[in-house]
Amino acid sequence: MSFENTPFNPIGVTSALGRTIRLRRLFGTTGKALVVALDQAVPRGVAPQLARIQDTYRSVKAGSPNAITVTRGIGASLLANDPEPLPWILKASSFSVDFHPTLDATIGSVDDAVRLGADAVAVGISAGSSAQPQMLEMLAATVERAAAVGMPTVCHAYPSGDLWGDRKGSVESVLYAARAAAELGVDVVKTWYTGSTESFAQVVAGTPALVMVAGGAKADTDLEVLEMAEKVMQAGAAGLTFGRNVWGAEDPAKMITALRAIVHEGVSASVAAKHLS
Repeated sequence: MSFENTPFNPIGVTSALGRTIRLRRLFGTTGKALVVALDQAVPRGVAPQLARIQDTYRSVKAGSPNAITVTRGIGASLLANDPEPLPWILKASSFSVDFHPTLDATIGSVDDAVRLGADAVAVGISAGSSAQPQMLEMLAATVERAAAVGMPTVCHAYPSGDLWGDRKGSVESVLYAARAAAELGVDVVKTWYTGSTESFAQVVAGTPALVMVAGGAKADTDLEVLEMAEKVMQAGAAGLTFGRNVWGAEDPAKMITALRAIVHEGVSASVAAKHLS
């Protein structure tokens, strides 16, 4: 049989179709995305904005990010009654800076993501941790199950382990964390920024997956946030996943609009800053 002049879809009715459709919801046709992380109450404590999660979600949604990252309980409370919910990523593991900073515990599953209508599932690893073997096993199992049901996987791959010593946060450690996640077959890697366009370009080049950057600690000024975003995108990243520097901004919707201009339009930080006024 010849397929010449015959429409042929190599994906067919397989789980690859579900994965492809979900990734398109997150990254659109540009392959770039701005995601807002609303999953930080367990890792870092219940900030006032996270305590008022319904109000914060409305402010975030007004800026039209590509997606949000939330746990299953918060996802249920925010999205069940929203007639036009944002695309979302289920956070299925968590660490805690106060209680278990280098161990991501399982708090959700791929099947939760499917059942609850998520567009991807995210788990974290603390690379260089004494518990790294267990987290790699968790990540591998997540990737395997997600592949079976057509769910994209995101790994929050941070070189936060206790065994790095003074190398923690180095370009070497960030590349190692990101590459470890890619080696296990994830679709998207979220990792730490290395401080410059040139150094982060090394991470992107060495990671065969879509690479996104975590927002990190709250910046002193909004312009610092935009300047970091500009450098990250110049390095070839697939986008940003920002938390405190978005929902902690004076006007989250305006901050998202400014960041979207950098991510999707390629404008400079100084041009994007005009959206903040």
